[in-house]
Amino acid sequence: MEQENDDQIGLLAGKVSALRGIAIEIGDHVREDNRLLDSLDDKFMSAGGLLSGTMKRLNKLASSKDSKHMMYLALFVVAVFLFIYKMR
Repeated sequence: MEQENDDQIGLLAGKVSALRGIAIEIGDHVREDNRLLDSLDDKFMSAGGLLSGTMKRLNKLASSKDSKHMMYLALFVVAVFLFIYKMR
């Protein structure tokens, strides 16, 4: 009976060790994913800043009465749509 208990304890210790290894791997993976998400957040914030500045300039161009600026605005909009179309 004692031998069976020792065998069961050995099996249980092996399973606990395997679970510990899995938990460590999951923790490593979560930390890596968090670093990736932080990096993506920084990139999106940077892109948002660029878009904000661009929108300010576009609003300034749209409010001007000069037809040359309106033509540039229209060409810019077409270029953006073409860029988005190519990215798909």
